[in-house]
Amino acid sequence: MVLYEVENLATLASEAYLARLDNPTPWTTRMMPHYRGMNRGLCAVVASFGFGQGGSAALIRFTPEALHSVPLNRWLIDQALPAVPQMPGLGSAHLLQGAQAAAMTNEQRIRGVDRGVDSALIVTAYDSNAVTAYANELCSAGGLADRGASEVSCSTYQCSYSLSSTEIAE
Repeated sequence: MVLYEVENLATLASEAYLARLDNPTPWTTRMMPHYRGMNRGLCAVVASFGFGQGGSAALIRFTPEALHSVPLNRWLIDQALPAVPQMPGLGSAHLLQGAQAAAMTNEQRIRGVDRGVDSALIVTAYDSNAVTAYANELCSAGGLADRGASEVSCSTYQCSYSLSSTEIAE
């Protein structure tokens, strides 16, 4: 999982950003064929609970079924996610919703078309076992699917590197 945070989603459709993706470096050109079945979601943050970023994270992607979208989001925002920061080992939870389609670029042409992201949860933790257990709870019986989500997928990650915009030399 690679996560970019931008002030405005328009940044990801800007001429400068798309020019970079349309002119991949030789290294990127060699690597892109190895990336298959990518999901690339240009999402808006619907709700966030807790603070900081843990060294472990779960990414849970899902598609709300039309009739259940509002109650599913209400359950997540009012009940499930606010409890995350108080749970042992967990730190934060963020509900994301797909906001715009990613532009077709040369990078995408090299690796194959990216699938979009309808909705996603990112849960961060300082305890990898805690984040795995919570993600499994949301992805199993009684979780998202029973509340109107389909195409639920769950992956866990360890943070390898983080860089903020204030740390980039101009």
